[in-house]
Amino acid sequence: MTQTTKIKLNEEFLTQYRNKQPKWGFGGLGYIVYLRTYARKKADGTLERWDETVQRITEGNFEIEAKRLREIGKYSAEAMVALNEEMERFYHLVFNLVMTPPGRGLWMSGTEYAERVGDAENNCWGVSMRPQSYTSDEEPRVSFAPVFTFDQAMKGGGVGINVQRKYVEQIPKVANELNITIICDNNHADYESELKSVGVKDDIPTKVFPFIVPDSREGWAEALGRVIDAHYEGVTELVVDISNIRPRGTAIVGFGGTASGPAPLVEMLNRVNTILNRRVDDYVTPTEWGDVVQLIGTCVVAGNVRRTALILIGDQDDNEFVESKNYSLPQNLEASQWRWASNNSVDIGVDTDRDTLRNLAVNIYYNGEPGYVSTELSRNYGRIIDGFQKDIDGEVEVFNPCGEITLPNASPCNLFEINLPRIQQLIDKGIESATLYSEAAYLATRYAYRITFRHYEWEATRDVVSRHRRLGVGITGITDWVLLKFGKKAIVGFDAEGNAIFNDEVCQALDELYGEVKSTNIEQAEQLEANPSIKVTTVKPSGTVSLLMGSSPGMHYHWSAYMIRRVRMAANAPLIPILMDCGYYIEPAVVGFNEDGSRKYDYNTVVVEFPTKAPTAEHSDFQSAGDVPLREQAAFQALLAMYWSDNAVSATLSFRKAQPKQTFFEDGTVLLDKFGNPQMSVDKREEDAVIDEIADLLNRYKGVIKSTSLLPYATDTYPQMPYESIDEAKYNAMVAKLTAKPWELISGDIKAEDEDTTDYSTECIGNSCPLK
Repeated sequence: MTQTTKIKLNEEFLTQYRNKQPKWGFGGLGYIVYLRTYARKKADGTLERWDETVQRITEGNFEIEAKRLREIGKYSAEAMVALNEEMERFYHLVFNLVMTPPGRGLWMSGTEYAERVGDAENNCWGVSMRPQSYTSDEEPRVSFAPVFTFDQAMKGGGVGINVQRKYVEQIPKVANELNITIICDNNHADYESELKSVGVKDDIPTKVFPFIVPDSREGWAEALGRVIDAHYEGVTELVVDISNIRPRGTAIVGFGGTASGPAPLVEMLNRVNTILNRRVDDYVTPTEWGDVVQLIGTCVVAGNVRRTALILIGDQDDNEFVESKNYSLPQNLEASQWRWASNNSVDIGVDTDRDTLRNLAVNIYYNGEPGYVSTELSRNYGRIIDGFQKDIDGEVEVFNPCGEITLPNASPCNLFEINLPRIQQLIDKGIESATLYSEAAYLATRYAYRITFRHYEWEATRDVVSRHRRLGVGITGITDWVLLKFGKKAIVGFDAEGNAIFNDEVCQALDELYGEVKSTNIEQAEQLEANPSIKVTTVKPSGTVSLLMGSSPGMHYHWSAYMIRRVRMAANAPLIPILMDCGYYIEPAVVGFNEDGSRKYDYNTVVVEFPTKAPTAEHSDFQSAGDVPLREQAAFQALLAMYWSDNAVSATLSFRKAQPKQTFFEDGTVLLDKFGNPQMSVDKREEDAVIDEIADLLNRYKGVIKSTSLLPYATDTYPQMPYESIDEAKYNAMVAKLTAKPWELISGDIKAEDEDTTDYSTECIGNSCPLK
């Protein structure tokens, strides 16, 4: 057949789903999160409906396979019938939130932009900080890794960057100082308000021919590349003209959103230039290259028009890197302005000694960083239960920011997610059979494998994807699923030596599901005449997607059995009157306190309170995040690394810090401070005990867990916290005040907001990823 029209779902089939709703997670919350995060604006200015979003996703993904079949001469009427049948089942299961693409797939799949820029459907990336060639016929350039990072971050992706010495030391000394002058037409809308005050000129003070920055993602990336490479290529004068960059607030065509204006680019270029100028005739250190990356991050998220996530990976014995976020050190004060923009981890090996791990544990206890990754383990292991396999993934150099995917240089994450508790609920109700597990694994794997045939913009990415075709088929709601399906916890105890005792039924079920993914991938690779995937499974943190599904995020536990989830929205958002009519409690956002202690409000922003209940809240073995001992959390991550994930398992393990207590004299009286209040202090022995526990767990699992991070369990309270634990009675009282679901009060389509004003700054609370 020579037909080239795009594959489409049958209209009669689609009518079954028009204006219908799935069982949204956590009542109205999942629906609101969908509308504000994944529903795209249509040509008429209204938002997609869920049935339209799923149609876009489905048709966009299956067209990739249809195109591949045409390329290899296998496009036939029979093949299209089979593909259409698969499309309909895929649509049905995604519509009902049995499984979903990652946030990036929900947002970008089926768009013209994704068809043109294959990178758009991948959440995260990895790159090593060393000179590399942009194309095979060019010489290596120092700017490659920073520019790659900037480019992917501007597409909304997260990036992991390896700044270990073995890579950074391949970069030569800075050859020369660069004098950079940034100019802009004084008629630019941002010139007087933002640019003039930061030193931007309105004319050319030198005879140097200016580089005119194109008003595009590629233009911004090239500007950064020119500044960096100038220091290594003998260029001492550079004039950068930003006149063509659109002003703040202008619409961004393609990816969506609004522009931040040129001011963040100006600030980033000047600061990067300062870092490099300080190192003339010397090497830039790993920590300083980290500063360059973090400045990129601050530029990308400026103005709240883009989101990104960054992780830096350094050496375990690089003390400057390990302590780079210790802001009590004077040398870190200036950089504290941008070092918040990344998480930091160190690369450890199976031979890393306990003393080194304890030093890391001290920093973790006091600073919450670094996390750890193991590229050594990642290169030689898939699932741990399958044993040592030398160089099975031998090109791994880095991880994505959330730590669930092992990555070679310049390669992407390619994710999908299966909602295990929803599957079990459908089986228990008799709506689906037990084969739904294998069917979901089959469809999820095939979706993700199709993404590897997208056209990636970077040559280095195209090369590694064509060879490895790495997948990350994930499972989520795991703690809910274990209780729903098996009736007891995954970790049933510990033996006398402290070794975890796993629930054998859980291990067997995960092993069987892994086999389904693996066999499906091999079969599809043969059909499409390409390499099978080097690795296929993962557990991702599952940020906003878990809210859509109504499940616990990834491997993590619910914050509480019952809680209030607060969402910040613009006061004039079209959804606010609807939510008020539904009965949700809404109040102005608290932004501080007045001198008399009263609250100060921002009346342009409101906070909506959603009462939520965990699916397993009433189970006798239910545990909230704060109830699970640290060693049980680590053991659960190890179980998943052994029996499910051949990439890695994203986890943020939480520990409880030693708490301040009153100090007593020998006679029993309380020590008071100068104000007459009880003197509170932390017992150093209690702190050391927690640090030792962290070190012991890192040591125990260094040959099993490929990446992890640890943070103290948050116990602080403040007004309008994003999560607040409540009891069942308060939950029931709040639910009783709700008179309708949001979708029940919506007639017709919803007008899209000009800009997403949801507060995502705390989205990682509860161990979840903020990326779309």
